[in-house]
Amino acid sequence: MALSSRDTLASRVGEIGTSAAKALAEFVTKPGANGAVPCWGAIVDQVSQDLNDDASLEAMWKSMVDAGDPRPLIVLLHLFKDRPKLVELAARDQASVPPSVRQGLRALQDPTDTEANRGFETRVNELLAFRYFVPDSVDPLRESQRRSK
Repeated sequence: MALSSRDTLASRVGEIGTSAAKALAEFVTKPGANGAVPCWGAIVDQVSQDLNDDASLEAMWKSMVDAGDPRPLIVLLHLFKDRPKLVELAARDQASVPPSVRQGLRALQDPTDTEANRGFETRVNELLAFRYFVPDSVDPLRESQRRSK
């Protein structure tokens, strides 16, 4: 059975092995008290707070390239934007990442490429727009029976 993208992210981050990475892996998969599940906005805040050294971010990048999901890669590029060493590291994987990630790399490498910058910023803003998601507590087939509180 294939893992969900959330479980894959948690598993790969947990493999980094540091206590901060393990805490992030738990954060990604553990719902809050009201069932709220962290989305990219909250995940980025957590990474910025706890997993922000270059070595940890580099390990996370390599793990996410192997996973192949463009969303964490785009979010990581967003975090790399003021770290030229990490942008250079990411650029080495250009042939191994999806087109949307290559566009982000172009944007970071060439600030005058307006098309790449616009596309990258749009995608980053879409991903970071939501901090938490509260799954619906009512079966969608019985949505008409739901009562507002």
